[in-house]
Amino acid sequence: MKGLWYLIGVLTIILILINNPKFTSLGGFPSKLSGLNITRSTQKNLQIIIIVNICLFLVWTILYVLSSTIY
Repeated sequence: MKGLWYLIGVLTIILILINNPKFTSLGGFPSKLSGLNITRSTQKNLQIIIIVNICLFLVWTILYVLSSTIY
């Protein structure tokens, strides 16, 4: 249960870094890629995925706290 909680948290951070409009490559790291070529619809879909991921993280946090207090 805790491993899934960590996975959701790390995935949320990665998605937020990818969504940053100031950088043209992943997280601003220099790479040989020419960029992500993000269109408006792709950016909107990415924002929806981020919102869902944040909600999952919050729900999973509540479930984790409730389950740890029961046992």
